[in-house]
Amino acid sequence: MNRYAASVILAASSVLASALSHGAEVGEVKSYLVDTLVKVKAASEDFVKNSNEYAAILTAAGGAEKAWATKKPEVAALVAKMQENYKAMDSFGYETVEGIVAGVDKFAHYDVYLDAGLPQDEGQPEEISPLKLTLSTGEVIDREGAGFTYIIEPALWGGSKKWAVALDLDGDGKIAARESLPRPEVLTAVAVDTNAKIGELLADARSWVPTVEDCYQAMVAMTPTLSDYFEDWKESRYSEEASGRFFAVSRISDMQGIMKSCAVMYQAVQSGVTAKDKALGKAVDSGFKDIFAFLDALEKREEKKVVFKTAQIDELAAQAKAKTDKLVPQIKQAAALVGVQVAG
Repeated sequence: MNRYAASVILAASSVLASALSHGAEVGEVKSYLVDTLVKVKAASEDFVKNSNEYAAILTAAGGAEKAWATKKPEVAALVAKMQENYKAMDSFGYETVEGIVAGVDKFAHYDVYLDAGLPQDEGQPEEISPLKLTLSTGEVIDREGAGFTYIIEPALWGGSKKWAVALDLDGDGKIAARESLPRPEVLTAVAVDTNAKIGELLADARSWVPTVEDCYQAMVAMTPTLSDYFEDWKESRYSEEASGRFFAVSRISDMQGIMKSCAVMYQAVQSGVTAKDKALGKAVDSGFKDIFAFLDALEKREEKKVVFKTAQIDELAAQAKAKTDKLVPQIKQAAALVGVQVAG
């Protein structure tokens, strides 16, 4: 793990720990968001630099195959650096604030663009990422999904044949399913675009004046999405028909990230609830902690190389849904208690 990924995780963990123990103000939600995005932006800038260096080596060598044959250590090192850049940008960065970004109206379009947006033939208009890239070759990538999920990660880990060049990297005479090098013209284009978009998100985060209403609306919108992640987790690691996505980091990590941002928002408003109904304030807090314990236990099982059957994952998804189905009405009750109306 590089310094960006580590620092983003530490920042997320420390803010959450502080919130859970002391009770944050609404302004601390903004601080959490901005501090995290500053680190994401540093990683995206490093990604631009590394992708340019990678492209220069492959161009000078005359392509991916020749570069691997003549500059293997340099190429391998740059791919590893870009993989760590990706983790710092998305898995250990953006995912830890997605509950805020996707849940607050001011920012929601960034989530569609960067992370959650679908290819144009897979969703409704509002679900499609508007990402459009013109490559140095003249090729155009037009609304083929969000940059993080559908372009960068599949290119760097060989999840899509469109964004990678299949090569026998280990020299065993065979090309395994993910054995490949990313196409340099794809990486350089998406790196510049992603860096610019993160810069825009960071600027908007810095100008944001968060409200109690923002926090409740985002929690009500995003907390129920937890169970949706289990299908991605199943398809990326345990299904015979792998999706090609969510390979870099277990989707459990992403579940933890989105729930962290929801918990940070609750802790920012909890004092107002507790002042009116101490039992309700504690119940919501306990609901979030129960979900974290559930996810932490799953993470530990996966770290021990437990192989989950698809039916088991479906059951775990049902358990996660039961937990959020219990928690969300309590969040709505807390909102009503303090005079906040939420949609959904």
